[in-house]
Order: sequence, then structure tokens, then C-alpha cells
Amino acid sequence: MGVFNKLNETLQESKELIKKRVEEYISFSSETKELTLKKKMVLRLCQQAESRIEQLTSLEPDAEEGFIAKILHNNIQVKLHFIPEKITLNEDSITGELRLLKTPEFETESIVYRYLIAGWKIFLGGKIPDGNLPKEVRIEKDRIYYTLPRNQLMLVDALFHNLENGSTLMTNLKEGDLTIQSAVALSWKNFKFQNMLKFLKLKKD
Repeated sequence: MGVFNKLNETLQESKELIKKRVEEYISFSSETKELTLKKKMVLRLCQQAESRIEQLTSLEPDAEEGFIAKILHNNIQVKLHFIPEKITLNEDSITGELRLLKTPEFETESIVYRYLIAGWKIFLGGKIPDGNLPKEVRIEKDRIYYTLPRNQLMLVDALFHNLENGSTLMTNLKEGDLTIQSAVALSWKNFKFQNMLKFLKLKKD
């Protein structure tokens, strides 16, 4: 066997090894154009979101459906139970749409804010007052809209770098697994494996 063939065989073995490690976190079906981030990957995403969004104190998948998020802003903690439904890839940002599964819950240690919350529930009918959420987050009825910088989301670049700007991905979270449906069929050759390994802390920079 020549040197070139040996090198090629080594590279193929390395790719298969990387693929097996990544498959612990991600699976996909080219037929249905669905990519699933397994619970281990979803938990990593939650950790990243907590570290990147200052007001987000907690984010975790619900045992049955959706996420539970806690946001602390202006001395009020807002608890949101939601399910992700849509992600749009823009040139410099990611915009997303979530649907509330339950009415937001508010907690605070401040007596003044407790009275305000009580008044909010009685007189405002549950509508969240302006200014009680970060500027990147907007709520309208049972919908939550958010915007995040694209250059901070390594996993998005690793998985969807070949999709055009303006592409929309439909999402759903059941029992900790996040399913993403694309209009374009994906395959392993589309992914940036090195970026995924860095995101998963399986490879040093």
C-alpha cells in the first residue's frame, strides 16, 4: 500500500471516529430533512445561552415538552415555559419564535414589586409590562420573539453554514430532544465537524 493510500485510510478512520462521537449528540434523517439535537446537546445549548445572556439565570428542557427559562430583570424573576417553533438565519443574527405553553410566572423579594405584580395580574390581564424583559426578547400574546448575534453561535455555523441567509428552520422540543426541520436535506458532509467538537468541548482551540 502506498503512502497516499495509507494517509487516506487514516483520514477516513479519523472522520469515522469523529462522526461516532458527534452521533452521541446529533442524529438526522435525509429523507424527512429533520435533524435532532439529542438531550446531551440540548443541555450544552442551555449552558451556552445562560453564559451569553446576562439576564437568563436558568434554562432547561422540561421533562415532557418545551423549555423552562428563568429571567431576572429589574428585580423581578420571570419564569417562562415555552416551546421553540421557528429559527430564521440572517446574515449577522439569528431570530427565533417561541410559543408559551403556560402563563408567565413572576417572583420577587421586593414587597413593592409584589404589589405591582398583583396589580399586573388583576388590571392588566396578564400582559407583561414593557421594560420587564431584556431588549433582545419581545412577547406578544403567547409568542416570544428573540434575536441573538450569529457570530456567537458556533453550533449554528457548524450545522447550517451552507444554508442561505433568510432560511427558516422549524423546531420542536419533546422529552429533551430538539427536532429541527429544514427545507434543504442535510448530510454529514455539510457539517463542520471541527467546530462541533470545539462546541462540545471534545477538541481544544
